[in-house]
Amino acid sequence: MIYPVKVYPYGALAALLVGTVTIAGCSKAADPAAVEPSPSASSASASPQTEKPYSFKWLKAQDISKPYDPSKDAVKQAIEKKLNIRIVPEMVDVQQYKVKLNLKMSSGDIPDVVRIDFADDFQKYAQQGAFFDLTNLINEKDTPNILKEVPKDVFEQAKVNGKIYGIPYQGGPGAGYRWNLVLRKDYMEGLGAQVPKTLDEYYNLLKKAKAEKPDVIPLGGYTAQIGQQKYANNSFDHIFGAFGVTPGYFTEKDGRFGNYDIDPKMREALLYLQKMYAEGLIDKEFATIKEEQLRAKLYSGKLFSWMGWWSTANDYDTQVETNELKKSGKLPADGKLADQSNQPFNYLTLTGSLVGAEGKAVAPAGAPFGQMHAISAKTKDPKKVLSIIENALSPENQMLTVWGIEGEDYRIDNVKMSVVTDLIDPKTQQDKNGNFRGIQSYLFAPGLKGWPHYLESLPIRHSQALDMAINNKFQITDASNYLDSPTKIAKLIELNTLRDSVFTQIIMGADIKKFDEFADKWKAKGGMQILNELEASFKKKAGK
Repeated sequence: MIYPVKVYPYGALAALLVGTVTIAGCSKAADPAAVEPSPSASSASASPQTEKPYSFKWLKAQDISKPYDPSKDAVKQAIEKKLNIRIVPEMVDVQQYKVKLNLKMSSGDIPDVVRIDFADDFQKYAQQGAFFDLTNLINEKDTPNILKEVPKDVFEQAKVNGKIYGIPYQGGPGAGYRWNLVLRKDYMEGLGAQVPKTLDEYYNLLKKAKAEKPDVIPLGGYTAQIGQQKYANNSFDHIFGAFGVTPGYFTEKDGRFGNYDIDPKMREALLYLQKMYAEGLIDKEFATIKEEQLRAKLYSGKLFSWMGWWSTANDYDTQVETNELKKSGKLPADGKLADQSNQPFNYLTLTGSLVGAEGKAVAPAGAPFGQMHAISAKTKDPKKVLSIIENALSPENQMLTVWGIEGEDYRIDNVKMSVVTDLIDPKTQQDKNGNFRGIQSYLFAPGLKGWPHYLESLPIRHSQALDMAINNKFQITDASNYLDSPTKIAKLIELNTLRDSVFTQIIMGADIKKFDEFADKWKAKGGMQILNELEASFKKKAGK
């Protein structure tokens, strides 16, 4: 089934906001009449600058598997000229961004503008005095563009000890859950099967795939950085969700707090995964391989199903097709396929949450904002940096920082925007002039209302994947969002690391008693203190 591109009204989409990493980003479709097109390369340089460009450091997350040179980035240069700035990027692999940033923060070598992806990290560093206090600088007179993007009530939620230390950053389309269960459509059709809707149907499908395609792994998974929410939002999210739990999330009912990591239903979910693993339905390497290794398996046809981030499905399908054509000797001589993004998926089928025995599920959505952009307290001129961010968030400059140069990276025809998809060579990542084009790479904290023209620009495949993900009716949010808990900041990584180890052992066959031992340790090592602090903060915010 092909889903049409949806242009969501703001009121509908405003309830859907969540944060992401800056590699892929999106949001609501802006009213075309309200957004001015970005200046072209020539118009970007039309206004002579008399002031010397302001230079600042920027820690840039980059997929290091792809070639890139910031000194040859045409979009970066256009942004610098338009905003009269000079960005000094320090490149770091996207999967190591958090580790690298933490090292810099610990050493005091803080970038001038800092992107923080985790709320607890932001609160910790803000309390340590790492960021400049923006409380008296964020107002309608001085920062109208920022306040158009981020409402005052959201700034209130994002305050630390009553002060504003950063700008909440949406960074993605819609707010909520953005993962889909992905299955090989051709394999499923070969089995004479239908897309599963329940956990039992999925389990039986995997059993059938295992029997008839013994060389194909029924369910693939991959590891994550130590201490992060390894199981939530990837690998086995759909299994946990069918049991009504999701790892790492705190719950609240009538002012009382709990955590899914120690919920009895989590115990049941782990036993179910243990059974699947013992029956050979889960990749034996799930606990050790990285995401890029998972991709290699799925590209080569070794995976039947996996959990996928919504925006990756198009590339996955194209890579699978490329591999299939190569095996059959039908791949074009240059090894390239025409742009597939506006065609139906050829090899993949996407579906939402699987429901459990009671016809219910949970899908872990993020907070209304998942990132913060903060200005280092050591920056030579914090007010100047804030004014640069404010300027960058004008409608005109947002188009440039998000979409690049009009007429080159995107076009607007009859007020509708379309992205140019064949501008760069996929192998060299450069255009015909040898320029890199870092679209969506140098963004200045676009907020909750999001990126101009985004949804209308989506090709069919992206529209289908995003529509299915953000309209998942089983979305839940973490009840601890925006509540104060010093122990959570201090202890959560330790607790998550303990969970990751124990859950992995159980899935791979360890005695389920380890779960009970883990629950006791979780409570004793700070978990109960976290719950108590969350309850106190909840009551305080509720005025009780």
